[in-house]
Amino acid sequence: MDGQARRLKLVELVEKSDKPVSGAVLAAELKVSRQVVVTDIALIRANGIDIISTNRGYIVNTDNRKCKRIIKSRHTDDQILEELFTIVDNGGCAENIIINHRYYNRLEAPLNVRSRLDAKEFMEAIESGKSKSLSSATSGYHYHTISADSEETLDIIEQELKEKGFWLPLDDWILK
Repeated sequence: MDGQARRLKLVELVEKSDKPVSGAVLAAELKVSRQVVVTDIALIRANGIDIISTNRGYIVNTDNRKCKRIIKSRHTDDQILEELFTIVDNGGCAENIIINHRYYNRLEAPLNVRSRLDAKEFMEAIESGKSKSLSSATSGYHYHTISADSEETLDIIEQELKEKGFWLPLDDWILK
């Protein structure tokens, strides 16, 4: 199978699945290495197909969330789940996490937390000791790109985060 045919098959496998498909499963199905899958995903994205990497595998983004906003937040690791629940319970998606590290500068990682289940699975991975939260490197200060179906929904999420004491005003560097 040539590269073009493989990438078409990869998209088909991800689109047809009702749950995220791991890179290892895709590699086995396509009889290639996981690195080939990662490279193919990058090429597929470059051609305009929005494949999202989640902590459980790849999905095709069919989300109708058109409004996005970057928010700044600060809390302890014990409050991560409360922050994520606030976002998803109000109709939002925590698309990523961004920190401004003193040595490494801007670091960003995808989250794609769209539900309480996603949030719980993310926390289980953090609490298992396999990883630490990215915000722990910056004393709890971090940013999220939040998406939702409307600006009003984003306003509600932001207001609830303010009420819980998580929200902070944005710094100028994040908007660049």
